[in-house]
Amino acid sequence: MPDPDLNLLSLARAHSLSLQDPDVAACWSHVIQGIALGWLGPAELHELATYLDERRDWGVEELLFASLGDVVRVSFLDDVATCTSGGLVDELGALLALDGRM
Repeated sequence: MPDPDLNLLSLARAHSLSLQDPDVAACWSHVIQGIALGWLGPAELHELATYLDERRDWGVEELLFASLGDVVRVSFLDDVATCTSGGLVDELGALLALDGRM
């Protein structure tokens, strides 16, 4: 298993307390799990935001982001959450801006 980016993980957890779109919270918890498992780093989050913005699916290991038009279904193992694509893209952008590496 890859090592998690601990700085990014800390920023993502802190950002969860100030999400601009509260409906993104369930999806955001899956993003945090992906970072904690080392599957999502800054490059992957940037790629994910691009794919979601283009209404395309994206996945890594057991974490899948399925585009359903204006909605994205995020699956981690057997746990599924849905939120708006635009809301999740905005939150990913905010996290990447906080991280400052992209």
